[in-house]
Amino acid sequence: MKRSPERGRTLAERMRAAGLRLTGQRKVLAELLEEASTHLDAEAVFRLARRRPPGIHRATVYRTLNSLKRLGLVDELDLMHVTGERHFYEVRPSTLHIHLVCTSCGSVEEPGGAFWEELKRKVERETGFTPEVVRLEMGGLCARCRRRSA
Repeated sequence: MKRSPERGRTLAERMRAAGLRLTGQRKVLAELLEEASTHLDAEAVFRLARRRPPGIHRATVYRTLNSLKRLGLVDELDLMHVTGERHFYEVRPSTLHIHLVCTSCGSVEEPGGAFWEELKRKVERETGFTPEVVRLEMGGLCARCRRRSA
């Protein structure tokens, strides 16, 4: 199982540490969120969870996502609403986290690296504020859509 970025613990371990009872259904949801290669809305989480034992109800998915959000273990994202009013869920990262959302094709990139770390240092230098967690969404055109429109 992939480890979450927060202190190297899985989401299931973090759920248990936060006092949430780890049922079989909640464990499946935690695994799905950690394994996701794309951003999942609640219905996608439900569809994927139904394929795994034990069976799961839609209400359980929504209640669990709300609990995880309330506990600060997952983030709810609107991703610039390029796909309508849907909201997406992902395991909360422990550091800088940026979503570049293409307003043309709807693709989402999550860059990392030196540029963003320098931005964090610049904020510290210029404002005295020490960012611990940053979540940012930028809307614009991805490289592919820019090439297509040129």
